[in-house]
Amino acid sequence: MITCIEQLPIELWVEIFSYLEAHIIFQGFTNLNYYFNQILTSNYILFHAQLGVVDCNPLEYSIKPYWSESILNRIINLQPKFQHHLCHIPEFLRWHCTKLSQLKSLTIKIRGREIRSICYALEQLKSLVYLSIECVPNQILLDAILSTSTIRSCRLEFLRPVTPINTYSNNLSNIEILNIKLQDDSYGSIMNLLLSHMPKLKRLEMNNNDIYVKNREWIFFQSLFILPNLRKFKAQWSSNYSVPIVFQNLHTNLPNIRYFSLHINFNFINEEFFDHLIYHWWPIFKNIEQVYLFIKCHGFSSETDNDNTRIYLNRFQSIIHAMNEQYIKTKWNETIFTGTNIVDISICKSFKTNVI
Repeated sequence: MITCIEQLPIELWVEIFSYLEAHIIFQGFTNLNYYFNQILTSNYILFHAQLGVVDCNPLEYSIKPYWSESILNRIINLQPKFQHHLCHIPEFLRWHCTKLSQLKSLTIKIRGREIRSICYALEQLKSLVYLSIECVPNQILLDAILSTSTIRSCRLEFLRPVTPINTYSNNLSNIEILNIKLQDDSYGSIMNLLLSHMPKLKRLEMNNNDIYVKNREWIFFQSLFILPNLRKFKAQWSSNYSVPIVFQNLHTNLPNIRYFSLHINFNFINEEFFDHLIYHWWPIFKNIEQVYLFIKCHGFSSETDNDNTRIYLNRFQSIIHAMNEQYIKTKWNETIFTGTNIVDISICKSFKTNVI
């Protein structure tokens, strides 16, 4: 019968410690007794470390004496204490990146002056699989991300670049999952650089709902790249208007796409938009196994609404509803806000298949 915690199997303690941050483990169990000292100094325990800006914990600081090599080479996850906050991680990496031999996941927000040191750190992190980074990007950083061959999953949140981005690079990335949010990407240079050098990409998410995408910047407007392994695509974007050829290169760029999710916010309704949606866009989308279209259109002023406008909207509403069948579900919802018609449309098609 177990009468004290030291009699619990070491495998159980390893599992318990896997849910705790490194500084919590050391604060609670260092020098507690011989049993826990042996566990903490063994290679069984891998550490998740969080760093902030100010903290009383000695492990918070980046100065060498506080971090022994026996701790550094067992850190597998490094992230800020508070999401989207600046912290000591750039300084920590500058001191210790060559010792982080098992680091698999890195989350960081950096200033422009820290980019070069981060690029050097990426060269040293030989086990890094996941990278999440927030910053104002430049060419050096983008090339460093593409050249880090171990990264398989990447989350990028970029503010507006202050220097031009060249779409050419000598590096081909092994990234398979990309989640990216851009505050501004004039003429699509960042997206074209990344996607044209990620031939193994399987899943792409673009969260650009806060910025307007011009047609010439839309990634499928021209065939600048081919993603033969991409299976899943999710995007949010806004635009002033639509043209029928926006998706003309969809199957050229993504020949094996199986899941397509798109949230669009248009500034106004016009007759061309519904023609594009029904007669041009949907024939392209219907060849994909799973499609989720969510479209919000700010429409005509209710004061200038007339019988022809109503007939026009009713016609397309009937077409949308007629698309309902076993695998396709559609909705049309109209509301009036501050005197303006707002139309919400959803068209969802799914065969219930599993997509990466």
